[in-house]
Amino acid sequence: MTDKPATLTDTPARPVRAAWAAGRAARNAWLTIPDAYLAEMVAASGIAEAVTLDLQHGLFDRDTAVHAIRAIAAHGAAPLVRLPGIDAALVGYVLDAGAAGVIAPQVESVAEAEALVAACRYPPAGRRSHGPTRVALRPGSDAFAAAEQALVFAMIETREGLQQCEAMAATVGLDGLFVGPGDLGLSLGFGAGQDRQEPEMQDAIARVFAACRTAGRRAAIHAATAQYAARMARSGFDLVTVWVDAVAIAATLATADGVWTQQGAAQNA
Repeated sequence: MTDKPATLTDTPARPVRAAWAAGRAARNAWLTIPDAYLAEMVAASGIAEAVTLDLQHGLFDRDTAVHAIRAIAAHGAAPLVRLPGIDAALVGYVLDAGAAGVIAPQVESVAEAEALVAACRYPPAGRRSHGPTRVALRPGSDAFAAAEQALVFAMIETREGLQQCEAMAATVGLDGLFVGPGDLGLSLGFGAGQDRQEPEMQDAIARVFAACRTAGRRAAIHAATAQYAARMARSGFDLVTVWVDAVAIAATLATADGVWTQQGAAQNA
C-alpha cells in the first residue's frame, strides 16, 4: 500500500500496521481530555488499535501528552498525536516520547506534506534530530525502525487541500490522507459536522479515498459514531475513528438525564 518496507517490526506503530497486514481497517479512539487514566482505560478496553491525543482542539499540553502516550502504549495500543500544525520541533518531541505517529491538520500543498514527512524521518529521508528518549527504553528498540515506521497522515480539511489531494497523496514517505469532515464541510460551505451525508461531501470524501488508492496510500477518516466508522471501514478506509471521548461522555450524560426525567415523570403520574 505504501512505499514502506514490508517487514513489520516491534515499533510503537505495530498495532496499526499489524491490522493492515492482516487486511483489515485499524480502529482509532480520539481523546481531547488530558487525563492519563482515561487514556489508559480506553487503551485497555481493546476497542481500538490506535488512540489519538488531540493537541489541536483538545486540552493536552506536552506534559499531559507524554503521560497519556505512556498509558496507551502500556496496554498495547498505538499512541497517535493530532498536531496543532506542522511544527518540526513538536513532531520530534512527541515521536521521541513514544508516539506511534502524527496527524497534521489542514495540509494544503505538496510542500507542506513534504515538510511533515521530513519532520518525522531521520536523514537522508528527512531532517528529524536524533534523540529517541523514551523510544530507546523499549526492549530491543531500534530508533531508526521506529522513525521509518512512524505513521504520518496529512489531513484534508479545506477546499485547497481537497484540490491538491491527488498530488499530496503521491508524497514519498507519507502514509496517507486523513479526512477531517468537520472543517472540510465548513470550507466547502456545508457547515461543521461529522458523519457527513450531503452528496457533495460524499463526493469529496470519495475523491480523497480515490487519491489514496491511486497513490498506494492509506485512507483515514474521522467519525462521531461507531456506526459511521464501520460503514467507512466497509467502504475501504484503512483507519477510522470509532470513539471520541467528548462525544461519548455527552451521549451518556444525555441518556442519564433522560432516564432520570422519565423515571421522575413516572413517579409523579
